[in-house]
Amino acid sequence: MDACRPDEGQVPLLLRVGVGVVWLYEGLVGKLLAPDPKLLELAARWQPFPGEPAAFLKAAGVFEILLGLLLIRGWMVRSVAAVQCGLLLLFTTGLAVVVPQALVHPMGAVSKNVALLAASLCLVLLGSGRETIARSPWATRAVPLILRLGLGFVWIYEGIVPKWLFLSPAEVGIVARTGLVPFHVLIFLKLLGLAEAALGVTILAGLWVRGLAVLQVGLLSAFTAIVGWTSPHYLVDPLGSLSKNLGLLGGVLALYRTGSGPFALEAWLARNAAWCRWRLLASLQWNRLIEIAAVEVYQVQAQAAVDANTHALLEKLMLDEAHHAEDLAPLIRRHGGRPVPLAPACRGVAWVLGCLTVIFGTRASLGFDLWMEERGNSLYACCARLVPPEAGITARALLGMQNQEAQHVRLLRDHLRSVRPPAPRRGR
Repeated sequence: MDACRPDEGQVPLLLRVGVGVVWLYEGLVGKLLAPDPKLLELAARWQPFPGEPAAFLKAAGVFEILLGLLLIRGWMVRSVAAVQCGLLLLFTTGLAVVVPQALVHPMGAVSKNVALLAASLCLVLLGSGRETIARSPWATRAVPLILRLGLGFVWIYEGIVPKWLFLSPAEVGIVARTGLVPFHVLIFLKLLGLAEAALGVTILAGLWVRGLAVLQVGLLSAFTAIVGWTSPHYLVDPLGSLSKNLGLLGGVLALYRTGSGPFALEAWLARNAAWCRWRLLASLQWNRLIEIAAVEVYQVQAQAAVDANTHALLEKLMLDEAHHAEDLAPLIRRHGGRPVPLAPACRGVAWVLGCLTVIFGTRASLGFDLWMEERGNSLYACCARLVPPEAGITARALLGMQNQEAQHVRLLRDHLRSVRPPAPRRGR
């Protein structure tokens, strides 16, 4: 993460909101509105001050709400984050000693504290993101590593310990209540554990961090929504197993902004010529398949087009994309590869997509085409960044294709404005 970037404040903001919402939710719901009897019993046994357990829980809830509000608002962030680090260490160690069965909680109530601790440590280093004082360069470089360590640990721990070593009936019940697993639940949990552990190892290594961040957002959102719907009692779990996913989401989104950082395998591979060549070949292959699919989509849409201008535009786009697909094949061979024989499969999938866009009408078709051309433009830009300096022919060819994709975007936007239905007149 570059400390001079204009969007540097987004990383602390994401971390502040993610962790702050967890404290706010746990203080309000878990301790003020719906305190769990087990939590009251635990407070009665281990509260550090004399008095009623219910009163102690209410005071703790108010304190947690205050911490959450201070974080979200961005006040005294470094001090609040340091307090949170101490509390998270105290809670995690205390639960491991007093309630050791919490270490194998089916929803990862204790292991998720590690990711929250990592996010809090990052806030100690970064502050609120609004300070005018320059941050230390080593601090900004350390943030992606700390986030990767926290998130990677959670995925590895949750994939191995509760799903392979200490599988609990509660976890089996959670999956069974969803009704989404068509085969044996135990086999599904074992496979899910392997996938989670592999995801954690990849994050720790620092490979494909941004792509895996998108995947984690989808997984955490799906897990939270499905479990919250089918097992709603986890919404008021005294250990906050489900609400902590909000803090993990903040950490994942912050990791998407920072990338893998300098202390990652991806950074080392970026300096490796063989790896760069493989990535360039993979990008060229992917662009070629996308262009083949685009040709089929435009052909289907052109055959169904009623308007002559729309038909002419789609014909032009189809011819340009066909030329791009033809030009990409020799570029792949120039860099030591061979075009993958997946063109028939791409055409089949693209024909279905083309038919679906035609069913939804001209504006939907053109909107889909615009989205596809915008993605193509960004793909060519990414591919051009992988070209080595000595490959001038490839660089010029990709630049020409990128410029033509940008022209397609402008043509589609202009045509969409021309076919926009007139706004209804207001009655006088």
